[in-house]
Amino acid sequence: MIWQTPVARAVRSRTVRALADWTELFDPQVAMVVWERPVDPLVTRFAGDVLARAKLEHLLEVEVADFDRAELVPADALAADPVGGQAFLADVRTLSHAFAELVGASRLGVRLLRLDAPMCPRFHTDFVGVRLLTTYCGPGTEWLDDADVDRSRLGHRSGGECDERSGLLRPGAVVRQLPEGAVGLLKGEVWPGNAAHGVVHRSPAVRGQKRVMFSLDVLDQEGGFEGFDATGEGCAIPQAGFQPIVVPRLAMPRQRRGGRA
Repeated sequence: MIWQTPVARAVRSRTVRALADWTELFDPQVAMVVWERPVDPLVTRFAGDVLARAKLEHLLEVEVADFDRAELVPADALAADPVGGQAFLADVRTLSHAFAELVGASRLGVRLLRLDAPMCPRFHTDFVGVRLLTTYCGPGTEWLDDADVDRSRLGHRSGGECDERSGLLRPGAVVRQLPEGAVGLLKGEVWPGNAAHGVVHRSPAVRGQKRVMFSLDVLDQEGGFEGFDATGEGCAIPQAGFQPIVVPRLAMPRQRRGGRA
């Protein structure tokens, strides 16, 4: 039962070596799962040689049942390197299906972006249940373990100072970073029992590099799954012993069957 995790504060990251170990996320003491994995060289080549050189801002809302037909990668990018493109597409589909199965999602928000500047340069938390992040090319997401951050200095409470001077970083704090190709599963503020304890993270400095980033968010869970309204409105149905997670919606175009969004 996926969302019946005991309510407790998540405090640290955990590195795993296999996709099957993503379930470590349901340990209430784990705030973030990092999957350090080997990446097919064809995938890396496609990301660096094609996607990193393209103007890429690909946003979709995709029904999980339609993932194998959805245009998860722009058609013109696939045409530029058909072999590498198919390898990349297979990798994206693997991550998407695994994430959907992990959280019982029926619809996901998908982002595939090429960035040449930090998208979120300040440390922050996300108002989501859990988010998947991976960087296929370039520097990966930076984050802080709970013991390294003074949350009273997040956002406007920094007094306008940069992260390194605001007091947000505790003495001896280590700024951690996802390796290129590694997958991060980050708990947000609406994971059960995790209010005010979402993973504190930020976009990395790019410094002239191109960064290809992929992310997944839960938009809806399966009809009635774990207490959710089957209408897909995200309204929790009271259920004994269950603390539902309300998943915020993203403003994304929907991928329709047999065509573009």
